[in-house]
Amino acid sequence: MRIKDICDYVSRGATPDYVDESPYKVMNQATFSKGWLDESNVRYTSKAIQDAQIQKGDLIMASTGGGVLGKVFYYDSDDNHFYADSHVSILRNSRGTNLMKYLYYFFSVRYDEINATLVKGSTNQTELQRNYLLAYELDIPSLQVQQRIVEYLDAKIAEIDKKIELLGKKRDAYKRLKTATINRAVTRGLDEHDQLKDSGVDWIGEIPEHWKQFRLKDIGYMYSGLSGKSGEDFRSEDQSIVKPYIPFTNILYNTIVSGENFHYVVMGDEEFQNIVKKDDILFLMSSEDYESIAKSAVVLYDFGEVFLNSFCRGLRITKNTAYAPFVNYQLSSTIYRDALRFEARGFTRINIKIDRIEGHIVTLPPLEEQKQIAAYLDERCAKIDAAVTIIDKQIDALKRLKRSIINEVVTGKRMV
Repeated sequence: MRIKDICDYVSRGATPDYVDESPYKVMNQATFSKGWLDESNVRYTSKAIQDAQIQKGDLIMASTGGGVLGKVFYYDSDDNHFYADSHVSILRNSRGTNLMKYLYYFFSVRYDEINATLVKGSTNQTELQRNYLLAYELDIPSLQVQQRIVEYLDAKIAEIDKKIELLGKKRDAYKRLKTATINRAVTRGLDEHDQLKDSGVDWIGEIPEHWKQFRLKDIGYMYSGLSGKSGEDFRSEDQSIVKPYIPFTNILYNTIVSGENFHYVVMGDEEFQNIVKKDDILFLMSSEDYESIAKSAVVLYDFGEVFLNSFCRGLRITKNTAYAPFVNYQLSSTIYRDALRFEARGFTRINIKIDRIEGHIVTLPPLEEQKQIAAYLDERCAKIDAAVTIIDKQIDALKRLKRSIINEVVTGKRMV
């Protein structure tokens, strides 16, 4: 049967008149694309949206966007104050021919198929086509069989989701342990008997008596990333005229800059650009959010002739009293990150000025102690990261099992 034979396409949503607070809540792609109703991504409109109200039992589908298009959500709440925005489609069972929960399970494992057959548009803007969706054909069992399938999958998926939830809590606990371990080591050192003194800086508080304060510009100098480049320079496929640079993401997702994540840019033979060197600390100077701004990562390897992304800056340490891995650990700790983020400004795009980085304070023990602390953290963090990696693999395996079970049941390969 075709979709239009078994349910109605109620709405493609609408463009709301957004306000800070009201009884009328707007559901967008981010509200449900992770698989649950994320209240932190709910927005509000000043009035009810005609023909875009979401009802209990509706199937919601993301209608635009390369990353989430085709994601589905079954709305099972009695809260009737939700309305779909223009990027969300609503399918509703108004004919009694099928169960929308069954249709939700069916489409939940067809994300790739939806993107391949039901959409059109450019690479940057794809869109679910209503006529394609309504003409989509699928085999529909009887209502009795649908009910049996839904009950079976509800029970099986709940078991798997519970295991995923428990593993997620375990992973979060490891991450909190890592954060606490770094925070303690870079603010108090490894000897719990060290005498403390007031640092004189409110946000730092007390530090060991023998530690000293420095501004980052006291221990090195800042240099810029790529300059004078056009968009075409970053898109060339001619390997003979391009050279590697460290992209934004290599700093954002790593504490240590990875040698396996370089991008390429056209570079002239006589062109001068700053080259990244071992023991440099790299910073994100522009970001879409405050969480990422001023994030740092240290370069621990000699990559040769490698450059730096335009939206980044590098700190080259010149004083032999500072050990780059320790400095980077300290900059990644909670109080130092929070203090640096506080200096950022912006709305749609968050930026931080270079003088805020240069004037940022670090507190350093003697060089050998810095090396000891960094080595200790390397060992401890490696063990924690290994444990998190194992948990992530277990979660991925459960997600694959969940998808496999749903697919086998809704296609009749597994009888229930």
